[in-house]
Amino acid sequence: MDFKTLEEEIEKLNKIHPNANYTARDRYLKQYEYIYENLLEMEKEGSIILDPDVKSLGYLRELLINDGPEFSYTLVFRGKNHLKKYKIGVCVRGLPICKPL
Repeated sequence: MDFKTLEEEIEKLNKIHPNANYTARDRYLKQYEYIYENLLEMEKEGSIILDPDVKSLGYLRELLINDGPEFSYTLVFRGKNHLKKYKIGVCVRGLPICKPL
């Protein structure tokens, strides 16, 4: 996935209101997972840049699965040749996020 497409997918995610109903929450989580999987691939390819002082993207999955609903953690990334930054993470009460800064 290129960074422009990634930005479009993040915009789609942020138009979904996950607390509206069960179907919306399911769509939100599936879209987040799609973005997350592509970010992992982009991280391997070196097409996104993460702050070297933070944990890897893989840490987010561990939080979603293991640390319960009250943990909060975000990290910032940007495209290799892009100035716009985004944050991805797990918010308090376990809701995953991916938003522009």
